[in-house]
Amino acid sequence: MNALLKWKKGTPISIEHPHNPFLSLQQEVDKVFHDFYEMFAPSKSLEQFENLNLMPSMDVVEDKDHFTIQMEMPGMDEKDINVSLSGNSLIITGEKSTSKKNEKKKYISREISYGKYERSLSLPSTIDVDKAKATFKKGMLWIELPKKAEAKGKSRDVKIETAK
Repeated sequence: MNALLKWKKGTPISIEHPHNPFLSLQQEVDKVFHDFYEMFAPSKSLEQFENLNLMPSMDVVEDKDHFTIQMEMPGMDEKDINVSLSGNSLIITGEKSTSKKNEKKKYISREISYGKYERSLSLPSTIDVDKAKATFKKGMLWIELPKKAEAKGKSRDVKIETAK
């Protein structure tokens, strides 16, 4: 107990617990702020906005007959996107490249990101992968994944019995 009384005010204490979930969260927040301030450092090149790993926004919608994946891919064309089915996975990849016209421009501010998109989704076994189709228009990708006939509307009521 005397050791606690000899503690001096202002002495930094660092307590790290290997299983503390807040420690990893704090480290991630610190990294985000560091990366944010580094992005605006005058010595940084604007090339940091190119060749990024991007994550397109996505909605997944289910109805009685199929699932629909909707993805925002602004600034891209259907030739820049690849949709594939492998086993029970749907893989969507694409690349948003800068124009060669932009190479000589002197940017004052730059917020548009360029790089590679990739999303992978695990699909339920109820999907009829042979009938999947994709459409693209004005920066939006729609992937329709029909359900197998035996999975459509398959439901039943379960009788509730009194426990003994």
